[in-house]
Amino acid sequence: MCQAGRRFRFGEKSPWFRGPGGFEFEMPGTLRPAEHQHDGSRLLERLFGLSFQYRRECAAVFGFQVLLLALGLSGLGLSGLAIDVTRHALDPGAPAPRWPFGLAPPPGWSVLGVLAGVGGLVLGMAALRAVLVYRYSIEVGKLMHLRLVPELRTRVFDKLQRLSFRFYDENASGSIINRVTGDVQNVRAFVDGVLLQGAIMCLSLSVYLVYMLRAHVGLSLACLSLMPLIWLMTTRFSRRTRPEYQKSRELTDDLVLAMSEGMHGIQVTKVFGREQFELERFAHKNSRLLEQQRSIFKSVSRFTPALSLVTQLDTALLLAYGGYLVASHALSLGDLIVFAGLLQQFSGQVQSTAGIANTLQQSLASARRVFEVLDAPIEVQSPERPETLGRARGAVRFEHVSFGYGGDDVLHDLDFEVAPGQRVGIFGPTGSGKTTLMALIPRFYDVKAGSVSLDGHDVRALELDELRRQIGVVFQESLLFKSTIAANIAFGHPEATREAVERAARVAGAHEFIVGLEQGYDTVLEEGAVNLSGGQRQRLALARALLLEPPLLLLDEPTAAQDAETEHEVLRAIERATRGRTTFLVGSRLSSLRSADLILVLDRGRIVERGSHAELMLKKGAYFEAATLQAADSARLEYVGAGGAAT
Repeated sequence: MCQAGRRFRFGEKSPWFRGPGGFEFEMPGTLRPAEHQHDGSRLLERLFGLSFQYRRECAAVFGFQVLLLALGLSGLGLSGLAIDVTRHALDPGAPAPRWPFGLAPPPGWSVLGVLAGVGGLVLGMAALRAVLVYRYSIEVGKLMHLRLVPELRTRVFDKLQRLSFRFYDENASGSIINRVTGDVQNVRAFVDGVLLQGAIMCLSLSVYLVYMLRAHVGLSLACLSLMPLIWLMTTRFSRRTRPEYQKSRELTDDLVLAMSEGMHGIQVTKVFGREQFELERFAHKNSRLLEQQRSIFKSVSRFTPALSLVTQLDTALLLAYGGYLVASHALSLGDLIVFAGLLQQFSGQVQSTAGIANTLQQSLASARRVFEVLDAPIEVQSPERPETLGRARGAVRFEHVSFGYGGDDVLHDLDFEVAPGQRVGIFGPTGSGKTTLMALIPRFYDVKAGSVSLDGHDVRALELDELRRQIGVVFQESLLFKSTIAANIAFGHPEATREAVERAARVAGAHEFIVGLEQGYDTVLEEGAVNLSGGQRQRLALARALLLEPPLLLLDEPTAAQDAETEHEVLRAIERATRGRTTFLVGSRLSSLRSADLILVLDRGRIVERGSHAELMLKKGAYFEAATLQAADSARLEYVGAGGAAT
């Protein structure tokens, strides 16, 4: 049923279609192309809203940056002051040093004493700056890696847990995994690399601009005359790279999917000797991603030096115009050096816009994908005022039910009633809608028309968890987790006592083989429970379904792909498990259906025959033909039974 690396499908038909442009099939719950769902302004609004949830931590980080900026400016100013002190001592005709806030040293201090004092202040500020940088790194790490990323991943995973089966029918597991891992990391980069860095950049540029204007207005305007060109270059870069980052995330999805399929399908690969083919397939997807990344890298590589070239033109203006001002004593040498330092810092901040713009595009591409999951509608959920069911008796009613996955209906006008405790067999060719029919009872999907009721209550009117805890489900390929056998059986009821676990295992016919294992119920299963046989895995899955003692049991091809001996063991376990319970059993082997009180024969989503085994054999319809084919082997003539004798 659920195969890693592939789209999850509960029913026989899956309505997903995927083209080179992304997810093309539009249906509630489908991840459609992001540009149709979120424009840039809306995404930025959502990202700012996400950041606001961590406003205290962001404010603390920003506060550290303000202190670091102040210390950097102070150190730069003191360096310029030391130069003016030295020059004035060597040339009394040079402009006198301007002490900040009028805090000049005592007149008796020598030049060396003054320089030593200034140097001591600079050294002290450097030491304090080192401490603040350490604290800043700690706060950023705590915010990003201990809070934002884990919490956002949890939110995305929580939403994935609550989305309907239809969502997994329509979306590749590689894309879903990549959204929880890589995309969440890129969304985190918005807070760190865009919001905080952008705020720090704006503050730094503002402070630098004020200092530069105070030093000399004309020189400042001359050096900043190229800012409009820089803004234009950054805007064009952002627009050009945005679709490239979106494509990169989609190609990463394909790569993750190929890797997941390769790992989970390794047995099939080795059996058919297709290792080289799988390697080439993975290498092709990796190459496509590499080419896309190379295209982005080229764009960034061209943009960054071009931006650096423009900012270096400021230096040329500074040397020409600033040198003239110093020569004409309109500006002191110390002020020019401080101005040069400020301009260098200013240019560095402007150049950082390239990195911020690059990070922003990555964040926007990933944010679209994360918010697509968070915004995906939860199609199947509990009503606001659910009806009270209590302990179900197990009466099931399908009343003119039709259902489809978005295209043509796969079930048509199903109408039947099952009394409490009855066993219902469901038979039909592949794709006839057998599994889909059962999926409507626990509301894995909601009907398109008609209604499904349990004990007279429409299942859509019941609280979802209460409904599903009344129903035990055993899939054709039941997933067992890498944990102990006891924990696997108690998965739906972790508070269950060991006695209850063993009781469920006895009913499912699993107790004998469990106690025969070296660690018994504490045996840890390997991934995929490969250390158990197919029949043992099915009986554990049956025990897990029986632990809550559900009044309703759904069994989907529980004996498929089993040998005769294993099939017999599983059927004996089913016989014990279904006593006193309403049971729906999908089966393609008539040996599993003969004891059913009612057998529904489906063909193309319609009930074409109904009745007991004997009644259907007398009708000589589709069921009889299937039984005859299965009984062709003389060793299995008992499948025909009394009905066959009557014919």
